[in-house]
Amino acid sequence: MTQVNTAPLSLSEIEKFTGLSREVLRKWELRYLFPQPSRGRRGERLYSQKQAHRLRLLARLIDSGQRVGKLMPLTTAQLQALIEALPRQGPPEPNTLLLLQQVQMLVARLRSPGDGSSLAAWLAGLVEQLGLESFVAHVMPAFNQAVGSAWENGQLGVHAEHFYTETVNEVVTRALPGPVSNPLLPSVLLTTPPGELHSLGLLALHAQLRLAGAVVIGLGAQTPVAEVQEAVLSMKISVVAVSVSVCLGAARAQAYLQNLRQALPQHCQLWAGGQGCAAVPAQALIGCEVFDDTSSAVLRWQNLANSSGADAVHELPVGMVSRHGLHALLTT
Repeated sequence: MTQVNTAPLSLSEIEKFTGLSREVLRKWELRYLFPQPSRGRRGERLYSQKQAHRLRLLARLIDSGQRVGKLMPLTTAQLQALIEALPRQGPPEPNTLLLLQQVQMLVARLRSPGDGSSLAAWLAGLVEQLGLESFVAHVMPAFNQAVGSAWENGQLGVHAEHFYTETVNEVVTRALPGPVSNPLLPSVLLTTPPGELHSLGLLALHAQLRLAGAVVIGLGAQTPVAEVQEAVLSMKISVVAVSVSVCLGAARAQAYLQNLRQALPQHCQLWAGGQGCAAVPAQALIGCEVFDDTSSAVLRWQNLANSSGADAVHELPVGMVSRHGLHALLTT
């Protein structure tokens, strides 16, 4: 039986889990006396799972526009109730404490994999329990980040990271609904730039779009601009979605997105996502719609699909950066 690590989380782990910066966390310590981390042997801050759970709830509510000063006096149960009362945009999020435990269980399984099929069975069980949409929208991003961090910290070897990638790819692909064929719906083509091998973000978007009823064309990773252009023209694609990780580098990401925008017909929208977009200057993203999560991209597609007539795919002028792009650049 896999043991779940219930050890306290470090400051860097809390930053990644909650999205809150260390500056904000330390300011809250002084102003609100929360969180109150314990100290490790070298004096480093350590946070309990209960604190991590509460911090993630606070971060979510603050993102929704609520003030931290009014939230701090509330109990964790009251914070959870406020989360549940928020208008839903996309699939429901799993319980944050449970998600943290699942993340820790994943890393434990990858460190001691045993029979390789057991990881696939466990992931498939989560997909069945949570539903594919919730899994790819909320669980997969947390898993991807945890595996990447564990590799950076030397807790996992490259083979374990690759094993995870292949396994989750197989599990999600197997759970996908059948392809949609509807010429009246905006079609979406998915790919990454040459040199960009990370494609799990595209896998999550592929699954959510397919569940929403979209026509999705996956070209895989590392597609040159000329081949994307040819596919768009021959398949009458409405949207090209590109995933960019920090590993690609800002200069290469910028060049690819700019060249692709110039190569695409004016009616075809260009979407981009992934942490690598944050390093690309805003001016270089003109004509490109940037999303900071897959659920936002799916909602955007649904708006296109609900729009009437042929103007549905013409809503973003080529000379503009969308509000999604500005939000991502300012908050990532």
